[in-house]
Order: sequence, then structure tokens, then C-alpha cells
Amino acid sequence: MKKDAKILILVESPNKCSTIKKILKDGGYTNATVLASAGHITEIKDGGSYWNTGIDPTHNFKINYSVMPSKKDIVEKLKAAVQNAEKVFICSDPDREGEAIAWHLKTQLKIPESKYARATFHEVTKPAVLAALDSPRKIDDNLVDAAKSRAAIDKMLGYRLTNIARDNIQARSVGRCQSAGLKLVVEREEEIRNFVPEKYFDLYLLFEKNKTKFKAKYTGTSKKEIKRLPTKEACDQIINDCKNKDFAICSIEKKEQKESPKPPFTTSTFQQEANKVYGMSIDTAMSCAQKLFEGISIMGSHTALITYIRTDDTSMSPEFAETLEKYVKAKYGKQYYAPVKKGTKTEGSQEAHECLRVINLDMTPKDLEDYISDKNLLKIYKLIWERTVMSSMAPAIISDTQYNIANGDHRFVMHSKEIIFDGYRKIHVDTEDEISKDEVVKEVFTEKEILQKTELKVEPKETTPPKRYTEATFIKELDKRGIGRPSTFATILKTILAENRGYCTLENKLITPTEKGMQLSAFLDKSFPDLINLHYTTELESDLDLIATGKKPYLDFLQEFYTKLEDSVKKVVPETKICPNCGKPLVRRKSKYGTFWGCSGYPSCKYIEK
Repeated sequence: MKKDAKILILVESPNKCSTIKKILKDGGYTNATVLASAGHITEIKDGGSYWNTGIDPTHNFKINYSVMPSKKDIVEKLKAAVQNAEKVFICSDPDREGEAIAWHLKTQLKIPESKYARATFHEVTKPAVLAALDSPRKIDDNLVDAAKSRAAIDKMLGYRLTNIARDNIQARSVGRCQSAGLKLVVEREEEIRNFVPEKYFDLYLLFEKNKTKFKAKYTGTSKKEIKRLPTKEACDQIINDCKNKDFAICSIEKKEQKESPKPPFTTSTFQQEANKVYGMSIDTAMSCAQKLFEGISIMGSHTALITYIRTDDTSMSPEFAETLEKYVKAKYGKQYYAPVKKGTKTEGSQEAHECLRVINLDMTPKDLEDYISDKNLLKIYKLIWERTVMSSMAPAIISDTQYNIANGDHRFVMHSKEIIFDGYRKIHVDTEDEISKDEVVKEVFTEKEILQKTELKVEPKETTPPKRYTEATFIKELDKRGIGRPSTFATILKTILAENRGYCTLENKLITPTEKGMQLSAFLDKSFPDLINLHYTTELESDLDLIATGKKPYLDFLQEFYTKLEDSVKKVVPETKICPNCGKPLVRRKSKYGTFWGCSGYPSCKYIEK
């Protein structure tokens, strides 16, 4: 294609337009236009005979797509631009939803097959964008079918079960992933409420050397390890056994442990870390990351700062890995470099792009302070920059000295930790990984040394229930269970915490189900055990992955789901009459003339069965 041809680039976000325009101009494209769809332009319009869903199971699950009312002006503008262009590159985001948006744009804008091309890039940089235009492809129908299938089953299940839940327990909504997420929270709450604490005791040896106090924990006898002492009497017996005997260092063991850095971010691990480190909501963290991906103004130029934010993969492009190697060696020294570990993907992952990372290593968080006034934005960039660099740094080496202390047959242990080589810790140390003062023994002890000023102290303890989920641990569990996908985690969380639903609350950063939430989960468990269960939710995600890779026909999948849905519903509610005008259920109403069947959509639909 000639670079002076009239080309049209379609993207999702308006914030990308100026950056891509500059890239194209610098790349020699002299007659290019860049326009944005602002995300999806279509929606599944309510209506039809199947419960007002806009989906017709009797005609190969035909979906009634229509242009969103808010997007009509945009669509008309895009249609005019398509008419004037010689070539149209559809550059929506490089994931399943982006592929569906590309398909809707081609369909709604009536772009001829010969005139369009699909181009994707994972970072808004000159090399990435120009390379994408040089190697375009056609829309991947399998990815589109997977996205269409997800939207269809979510709407069918949501509309079908919401009506039933609303009639029975006045619940506001039911959803495939949101209800599975609610179930996780409710199961954890039931564990907590049913938890019976068990009392136990720890026994400690306190001693001094050169006016410094030390503490060693009882670990059993030379023949048997004991982690917990069941009773106070057991402690008293040990104390009595140790009376009038010396406590002595019987052996000293030294080990060196390698502590490796964490791999580069995936969407899920990024969301978890943002919440854990900064207490930032998942929604806020993703919004900040999206802005960094689209780019900000730096010295009058719109510059993208990170790669695409939705990914299940920790792998890194060979080109960037090489750049990172040079950066670490030059900045910190050769001894601080280690290759990024081979990328891993979550089971059933779909967004198989590169990891979430920064684009320009020389653009440090400190450098951006003059250009980013939003503190949250700067925090998120710092988080991603540090993880990017740390992922290719050498492990920290930590010495762990174990002092084994004997009194007769009884054994006590004291540990001392020391950092021999800081490695990746030079950049950042997680709070939970910091070595406390209690873990550092600066005094020198030798084998057979008799300890002075000794005292045994009993500390009563009891087992604790599992903790309620934080936003970070909830996202981690969703990821582990295969519920939803990285792009949906924030929505699942936002939905179950929504005030207008009243299913869960966020108190002191902990997610707690309300009684309404527990009531809904119990109702769904009892009424639809085959539909709203964690295993089936994960199974559906696996089927969607098979559709995305062309290994399962999407119509077969929809038929299987529809059959299972209707079979489950029939076990709970009798056959329901449907309004022929709008597809909503008919309900029995009363008037001064008697009872009659009327549409539940009244007053918008005034149908009466005669």
C-alpha cells in the first residue's frame, strides 16, 4: 500500500488518536485519518420472544444487535470517513472484546471485504504501530464467536434467573460471574461464622547477652518435633523438666537462601499489587493503567508509557528483554542482572500477549513527576516500572543462621537473618518480606555456649478463622478459580459491591456479604445448583477458550448452554406465559372485572391476553 493513499485508522479510545497521528506522519503516511469508536458501538437490544433478551434460540441464536443511542452520531461520522478512505485499518484492542468491536465496526459501517484490514499492537509506539500496518490480517471469526457467545450466555442467564430471584427474594440481579464471585465471598463468611477456635500454647526461652535480649521458641524434643503445645499443663511440665539445668547452644546451622524477584505483571497480579501496596481500588488502578497505555502529554508530545493492560502472560518480547538486560547491567552492575524467567500463563488464559510492562526504561517515575500531577497515576507507573526492572534482576541472597538450644532432651530454636546480596531488593522490598530487628542477631554465639539470665515464658494462643477477602485476595481467587477473565475482574467486584444491589460491603478494606447477599447465594445454591456453581463457571470459560481457538462450534456451545439453562429453570418454576409483543413474562393481574393475564412490562407494554 502506498503511503500517500487515503487510509483510515479506527481505534477504540480517543486518547490514542493524537499519538497515532504523529506516529503515522513520522512514518511517512501523508494522508491518514485516525478516528475513535469510543469502545463498543453496538449492544444487544432487548426484545423478542425469549424473555426480552434480544436473542432467538429458535433461529440459530440470532442476536439482535443495534447501534447504541449514544453512539449514533459517532457511527454516522465513521461511515462518512469510511466512504472517503481507500483503505480502513481496524485497530481496536488486541483481545477478544477488541476483535468483537472490530467485527461490529466492519458490519455496522458496511466496510467492504476488500477495503478493510485488522491491525493490532500491544503498545502505542512507532515501531509497534508501523509494524502492525505492515502486517495486517483479517478479523478472527473464532475470537468474535467467543465474544458473542459470552455476551449471549451472560444475557440469557442474567435475564432468566433475575426474574425468578426477583419474584422469590426481591433480589436485584443475577449474573453468571457476579453470582459465582458472590458465592466465593459467602462461602468464606460461612467458614468464618462456623469456625470454632482451638486454644494452644507457645513456649519461649528468653535470655540475655551483653544487655541484649533474645528469644527462642520451643520446638519439641530431640526425638519429636512439637509445633504447638495443647495445654498449659504441658508447658508447666516442660518448665519443670528444665529447672536447675543449663540452656546451651547445641549446634549452629547456616544456610543461604535465594529469594527470586516476582515475574512481570499480568492484569491480575497488577490489580492485586495495586490494592495491596496502595490500598487502591481495582477500578481506580485499571483506570490509571488505561491512561498510561493510551499516553499522556510529555514536553508537548503525547507519549504512551506502558504496554496493553489486559494480559494473562508473564512473557516478555525478546527485543525488550535485551533492552532490559543492557539497562540493568549499566545502571546497577552485571552482578545484578538475571534473565527474565520464561513466561507462564494462567490455565485457560486467553489474552496471550506480552506481559504488562513499561515501554521506556529511561522514563523513570522520578522523571515523570513534572508531567503527572495525578498522584494515583504516578503511583501506578512507579509500580509497573519497578516490577519491570526487578523481573530481570538477580535473586537476593539471604543468610539464615539457626541456633539450636538444648536443655536436657528439650529443644529451642532461634533464627538470625542477614542479607548477603540485595539483588532485586535494591529496587523495592515488599513489606511482608522486610527483615525485622527481631530476626537479626548481632551478637556472636558459639557451640556449647551456656546462655545467661534465662527465663521460660508461656504465651496462650488460639487458632484464627480464615480472613475475609480484600480486593486483592478476591481478584487472586477469581484468577485461581478461572471465574471471568482479567478484563472482567473489576466489573465483577464493582457489581457485588454496588450499593443499589446490597450484596456485599467493603469495610476496613474487607469484603463482607450482607444478609441479602447470603440469602441470594443460598437461593441460587438451592434452586440452580447446576448453573451457579464454581466448577460450571470455570467450565464455561474453558469452552469459550475452545471456541476462540476454533476447537468448538459456538452454536453447539450455545445450544448446550440453553438446554441446561431451561432444564434447570423448569425444575424450579412452572411453564410461564410469554408476552408476544415484548418477550417479557405474563403475570396474573386483578381488576374490578376479575383476574386476567397482563404483561409484566406494563406500563411500557400494555398487552393483555384475551
